[in-house]
Amino acid sequence: MNIVAVDPGTSNTGIVYMNERRIICAKTLHYKSTVKDDQYALRERADNIARQLLAWVADKPHEVIVMEGFVGGYRGRQGGYVFQTPYLCGFLHAALRGERIAIQTSRQVLNPKSRGNMAELRALMERGANPYPGCEHCTNDHLRAAACHGAYYLARKLRPSHA
Repeated sequence: MNIVAVDPGTSNTGIVYMNERRIICAKTLHYKSTVKDDQYALRERADNIARQLLAWVADKPHEVIVMEGFVGGYRGRQGGYVFQTPYLCGFLHAALRGERIAIQTSRQVLNPKSRGNMAELRALMERGANPYPGCEHCTNDHLRAAACHGAYYLARKLRPSHA
């Protein structure tokens, strides 16, 4: 089963194409500037990310797109622009209408205290190990997170929603 796994972010979006056996390829959508609190720039950025994602998956047969969802919990100064990620997630869900989408939170997948988490897989990839064939494609944290979401989905064969 080939899948696309996405770690959405308005500055860096990680996209991984993989199956149960290996990570086939990966891409990071990286932006040098941030949109801060400019709502028009945020919409333009989300539209750009959606167009690039759709173009990238167009020639990659897949059964589902696994996407990290968003659960709030940030407090204080560091959470100032936290609204951008849920906005992007919603925008991508709309742009991917017709695709099968599975949603997971980082709390489920990356938290070492969560049952069946992929925290160790992420840590091994970060240290340069190759615990999953094709890990060499995951050259940054966004790609490693996307790959972990994909591995979590594949390990559980979770039911996606129909958009």
